[in-house]
Amino acid sequence: MKSWRRWIVRAVLLLAGIMCVYIGVTVWAVRGDLHRALTQLPVSVLPSMVGIVLVGIGLRAVRWQYYVRRLKWDVPLHHSLLAFVASFAFTATPGKAGELVKSVLLRERHNVPVADGVGVLLVERLGDLLAVIVLAAGGLAMLADAWIYFAGAALFVAAITAFVSSRRIYEPVLTRLAKLPVLSRVALKVLGPLRTGEALLRPGPFLVGVGIAVLAWGCEGWAMHILLRSLDIPTDFLRSCAIFGIATLVGALSAMPGGLGGFEVIMVLLLSRQGLSVAAATLPVVVFRFCTLWLSSVLGLVCMLGWLSFVSKPDRVEISEQSP
Repeated sequence: MKSWRRWIVRAVLLLAGIMCVYIGVTVWAVRGDLHRALTQLPVSVLPSMVGIVLVGIGLRAVRWQYYVRRLKWDVPLHHSLLAFVASFAFTATPGKAGELVKSVLLRERHNVPVADGVGVLLVERLGDLLAVIVLAAGGLAMLADAWIYFAGAALFVAAITAFVSSRRIYEPVLTRLAKLPVLSRVALKVLGPLRTGEALLRPGPFLVGVGIAVLAWGCEGWAMHILLRSLDIPTDFLRSCAIFGIATLVGALSAMPGGLGGFEVIMVLLLSRQGLSVAAATLPVVVFRFCTLWLSSVLGLVCMLGWLSFVSKPDRVEISEQSP
């Protein structure tokens, strides 16, 4: 129990530190027009945004529970969902790898193999990547010959699905790549989780997961659209989703915790292309991040504290100390 409490303390301190830096950088970025930015803060739309974002989190929880049932884990529903949301406390980690903590929690309480959790995390991240690509490609519908871009996105998703769902395809490819000094470490890291998550990478379960991911991340694109419209920024739903999708992709590629920095820079750049000043473009980005990344992180910390208080088993050390 003591080790888990140290983890929580470190997570709280990390989250608080990142938020302080984030707020400081934001204030510095709009220091010349801070008062105007604050007066334009769209408080009235925040409940709608938060509600939509929570729906997206709920859809991701549905996907997680679908995977749990497919793998036949003997875990009660309330423990499964609590562990899932608790992992959001570690969302602000490179590639969201800290979300693997949900598998660690279930191993501690229900003896679920962590290796299975690694496979599930890989499938989740892959599905999220494809979903965000679909959302980003949606903005291309406004261009001429839009069907070409949609066809390209569909072929890309189909190719990834075919690759990861067949061991006969991915195993020889990754085995050969593992023999190359430059790619050996990456190839081996991918090969292990692919084998572990094989049951979820079959076309049926994988496409179900991707479909749910598109709806879940589409909720965040919808929240962005509501925010931009409330600020009288000229946009439509597809363009809003495209801005969100492109910024999310760049943030993920940056490998920074929670995509911090890369997400904000790209979104401000894309919004400035709409004729906005840096200060005007920074406001919706900051509001959006607080309604998504920071909201989910705080929600995760609350659920993590709930897990440690009511679900987690006491350490054997503590039990032995109480023994005569």
